[in-house]
Amino acid sequence: MLRRPPPPRLAKTATPPNPVAVTDLNHVRGRVRTWLMDQALPLWAARGVDADGRFYETLDFEARPVLGGPRRTRVQARQIYVFCEGADLGWKAGLPIAQRGLDGLIAACRRDDGLWVLTTDDAGRTLDATADLYDQAFVLFALAAGHRVLGDARALPLARETLKAIHERMAADHGGWAEALPERLPRRQNPHMHLLEAMLAWHAAAPEALFAETARVCLDLFQRHFYDPANGVLGEFFQPDWAVAPGAPGRIVEPGHHFEWVWLLAEARKNGWIDASEASAALYRTAVERGLDAQGFAVREIGREGGLIDGGRRLWAETEGLRAHLTVWDDARAVALAEAIFDTHLATTVPGLWIDSYDAGGAPVDRTVPASTLYHLMTPFTELLRGGA
Repeated sequence: MLRRPPPPRLAKTATPPNPVAVTDLNHVRGRVRTWLMDQALPLWAARGVDADGRFYETLDFEARPVLGGPRRTRVQARQIYVFCEGADLGWKAGLPIAQRGLDGLIAACRRDDGLWVLTTDDAGRTLDATADLYDQAFVLFALAAGHRVLGDARALPLARETLKAIHERMAADHGGWAEALPERLPRRQNPHMHLLEAMLAWHAAAPEALFAETARVCLDLFQRHFYDPANGVLGEFFQPDWAVAPGAPGRIVEPGHHFEWVWLLAEARKNGWIDASEASAALYRTAVERGLDAQGFAVREIGREGGLIDGGRRLWAETEGLRAHLTVWDDARAVALAEAIFDTHLATTVPGLWIDSYDAGGAPVDRTVPASTLYHLMTPFTELLRGGA
């Protein structure tokens, strides 16, 4: 049986769960399993995949695909991961869906230089061949799932080739990698964060020096540039030399990304790559103390030195909050947030869909359901389902 590991040494206020919290977590696990296995995965398998095995970008709230717009490579990659992970959790119908998705990704989205395009159309033709670092990270993440779950022999060689191309073609002055080719500004922590996530996935699937070395570059950027110890926050936007971006962009702090880094730093510590316990505890503390609304949801943006910038919310930030609460064993907060997510974001007329965005007044603002969010739901739900005794 899988059991929860000891709590990471990163949030000094975190304590192991009491029996009541464990009971509540087991109730949440039941809701998660029902929603994921009986509703979401079957729905998106039936409605979210086209006849060629490629994934739709969005559905409407009656679960009908929305056609005519670009399909981002990152979404194709995320859905491959989702169905791989679902299969690994026991929903074996996900295996052929993930395999066809991986086949389509390789056939339609790869550039001649070893990098991957930004978008394709409904027929799989390239719309925008730009190599964006964010998309490269998610392709690597999907390839790790393909190697681990599907046993696809192409995955590891393609990951090596992709990472080699990133290092050779996208390396930027002052460290890290360019946002895209051609280069653009501002520089962002976000794609580097997801590249670290992909390296963690590869280290777990097939540990190699190249993956660990790339991860350490991302972690070094975190320590030297992304993390602001004076304010206990994570910066988002930067100048070419990693100085904080001037004006409004430099003030922006996203609590959801604080939560994401809490989990990433905990995983990196397990691998012996870094011990950033104090920074991680500060990020968690800032997100909880300054980044939550009255209902306990993470808001979109707060100020680097204080204040609220955008009080709306998106589902991805709430799921990252859930995973962070689980990581630091803040189980009471995890249970409360999970229940609130089910009662709001997941309370759709068609079960298995979600409301992605709410404004600062608590009103839903979406007209469609973005497929990209299922990856964000899968990551904490996996933690919950694998963490129970």
